Amino acid sequence: MSLSESFSVLRPHIDEATATALARLLTRAGATPRSSAFSEAVVSSAQGGKRFRALMAHVGWSLSSGRPLSEARLPHLAAALELYQASALVHDDIIDHADERRGAPTPHRRLADLHRGAGWIGSSGTFGRNAAILVGDFLFSAASAEADEQALDLPEANARAFARSFADMHAEVALGQYLDIMAEQSPLDPRRADALSAADSLDVALHKSAHYSVVRPAQLGAICGANSTHIIDNMTDTLDAILTPWGLAFQLRDDDLGVFGDPTVTGKPAGDDLREGKRTVLLALTWAASSPTERTALANVLGVVASADEIAVATQIIERNGRSAHEAEIANLVAQGHRALDASAFGDEASAMLRELCDILTARRA
Repeated sequence: MSLSESFSVLRPHIDEATATALARLLTRAGATPRSSAFSEAVVSSAQGGKRFRALMAHVGWSLSSGRPLSEARLPHLAAALELYQASALVHDDIIDHADERRGAPTPHRRLADLHRGAGWIGSSGTFGRNAAILVGDFLFSAASAEADEQALDLPEANARAFARSFADMHAEVALGQYLDIMAEQSPLDPRRADALSAADSLDVALHKSAHYSVVRPAQLGAICGANSTHIIDNMTDTLDAILTPWGLAFQLRDDDLGVFGDPTVTGKPAGDDLREGKRTVLLALTWAASSPTERTALANVLGVVASADEIAVATQIIERNGRSAHEAEIANLVAQGHRALDASAFGDEASAMLRELCDILTARRA
């Protein structure tokens, strides 16, 4: 069975584990019909998606334990990773003022609409943002509860490594998110080709996406599958060397889709990353290769409600000046991970699984 086929088999189990974990915590927390809108926002926020992070954990477990992917049983870790992802997305959408994700209203917009429709006093927007922050906090609590359950099933040495890695993961995301919003506030002078830094954008991608989406989940799964401290240390180091460049390539591919992706496939409006003002590697490479006039056109669409025509012009500039260099950077990162894989002690079967994983991560269309 190919890795893609294995992922298709695993996804329903991950969905079930995630839904079960949320239902348990909502019951323990005392959710009632009065809080039904909150509960519905919590549940809907954790639905859908590709379940990459939970799937990565299963890959890590298989590599560490030396057992087939089909034997992996990680319901608590799978739920923890997907619930944390849901929490991060809720808060991310608030920060980005995003009204839509996966073709549906984001929680802060949905809850603002609830306020408006009910005719409550005060600001609908403020209520929606405040309530969505709490939705994200609840999802984070659910993720922490499931991570704790997973740790309790592990030997002491594994549990310590697991707890530390899980904490490091969400700390890195917070730091990466801060670096991201800080970068978006930096003024852009179209006369300066160095006003944007591809290195700084890669640093954000490392903290906010590469480690969190790819490396940490695989390492957490590996910790769960290891039967000695030596294997834990060796496996986490090896996975870091292989998966960090692939995780960066994963994010760079996502950035390309954020500009050029099909909205019916990605679930996000075309050019959404530009409207949100994201300072991506793709944008930095384009900026450096553009004229002052072109940079002005780019700057005019970043972080504002730009028209479709303005987005189209900016997209053409990116296509012309930055996309090929961006694709070359993705290819370099992919090659770097393959070199680390070739230097590792993984056998043929494990290496083949990782090579297929690389293709899934970096050659995707959505």
